[in-house]
Amino acid sequence: MTWRTVVHLAAHSETWEARRLHGVEPAQLLTPVQVADHDLYENRVVGTLLDRLWRHVLARIAEIDAIDSMIRQGQGLLEQAEARPDWRQKRRLYTFIAELLQHDDLSDRIEQRRAELLALRGALAPLRNSELRAGIRSPYTGPPRLRPTNLFDNDVNYRHCRRLWDVEVASRQSSDDRDDLAEALTTWCRDFAYYTLILMLRSLEQFGVVPTTTEGPGIGEPGPRYTYRKHDVRLDWDRDDTFTLLLDDDPVLRVVPVPHALTRQPEHLDQHLKALRRSGGAEVAVLYPGELVERERMPPDQRIAVHDAAGTAALPMMVPVSPADLGSMGRLARTLRGVLDERIMLEYPARVPRGVTGDESLTRRFGWLDHRDGQLFVTRPPLTSEVEPLDAVLTGLRTRADAARRQGDNQEEINRLRAGLLAAVDQVTKLTHCPICSHRSENPAAEFTVRDDDTYRCRCSNSSCSTVWELRRCLSCQARYPVLIVPSSANRPGGHGDLLDDRFSQDLLAVPCWHNARSYICRHCGGCPESSAQTCERCLVRNPQS
Repeated sequence: MTWRTVVHLAAHSETWEARRLHGVEPAQLLTPVQVADHDLYENRVVGTLLDRLWRHVLARIAEIDAIDSMIRQGQGLLEQAEARPDWRQKRRLYTFIAELLQHDDLSDRIEQRRAELLALRGALAPLRNSELRAGIRSPYTGPPRLRPTNLFDNDVNYRHCRRLWDVEVASRQSSDDRDDLAEALTTWCRDFAYYTLILMLRSLEQFGVVPTTTEGPGIGEPGPRYTYRKHDVRLDWDRDDTFTLLLDDDPVLRVVPVPHALTRQPEHLDQHLKALRRSGGAEVAVLYPGELVERERMPPDQRIAVHDAAGTAALPMMVPVSPADLGSMGRLARTLRGVLDERIMLEYPARVPRGVTGDESLTRRFGWLDHRDGQLFVTRPPLTSEVEPLDAVLTGLRTRADAARRQGDNQEEINRLRAGLLAAVDQVTKLTHCPICSHRSENPAAEFTVRDDDTYRCRCSNSSCSTVWELRRCLSCQARYPVLIVPSSANRPGGHGDLLDDRFSQDLLAVPCWHNARSYICRHCGGCPESSAQTCERCLVRNPQS
């Protein structure tokens, strides 16, 4: 009993039970009790640190589970590879999966790290339910740098907590500082450029581009050279973290990595696509991080826009990529093949530089030559026997020097004409090299068929391949566009980009009509010979008023 108890009893007789000889017997007795108050400065710091550590451990466990889930997708990847129609696609995907899972100790390392994190979570869980944590009424919201106190300086447990607090604050400063945030964003963009470079190098190798050096491209310097269908290919890494693909030193494609998930928020997609619109110029391909599940939720018009096989007049070619998407390399390889093969195939017919007076007479002697608009063209690969008389015929065009008439010898012009003819013959002969198996026919003239309107058709003489590639003329814009027909997928209709990944992978140039597999969509205007029938989803999206 304290003195306050006595004072209260003396002033409130109603609280007496009885009066005894020894004094008052109280009916109620108020006694103060000391209650521990844990809501101290040091404890608020410890409680806030505990919450931050708990969230960090849970996030790390989720990351480990995501990595493990990606590794465990191996069985699903194998099932996807098995479902591909072409044996070449299966072989490429099996090789990729084998390289992905080649580290035998990867699962062991994942399990070891998961066990460490689960042990940390198990140690933190009782602390979050402790009496001390429950007694903290509000988290610490003061400055990151703690002030010195008796507990932080002299108690060993609080001293360790302060050291851990300082380490946690130091790790958070990079995200709180604007300068460091900009640096982190720059690092993320550069990392996506590195990822794009890896995809491009793997994709080039995948469809038969042969490197001539083991060195990779340097930023702002001429990149490594490759060969493809006896043409020179070069890949440059520009200073703005874009990439330029060159064919015979002529730029054919600019690849722009955009490290933004365009399809994550479909409500903002139209605004993003508007920012990407272009006005003519060279071919451009935009690579951006995108997942299949995101595209599946989109309406048809948006899905076509974000994963279009050939691009449109307003938008560049859109190529979604992801480390977890098995079709990423195939669709990028299809994009790169499209621009390279199109440029190679559209060089037909091979133009011969102007030679000497009377060179049009060569067309009467050689059936593989054509003369139009004052220019000679090679229209097909000649037989060896058709080239042998060339020197003798060119000799007949020679004029002797005549000093009186001030006419000189034209031997130099004839030599240039001969070199130009042979170069044009070689250029047309390169068209017969198979873009799928790289087979070179022993008799190119037999595999090359000349068609009307500067178009042609070739067939691979390799019996295990039998691929067909040709030029066709668009009925809408009258432009020529290349077509590639692989026997294993010749009867498969087209579709949106993800269906093309499954059906054709990289072995495709112009996209087949979504309704009729024998018709193909023009790469320039997007016109389709079957569009008047309005029988497919693409036609309805493209011409909604028809």
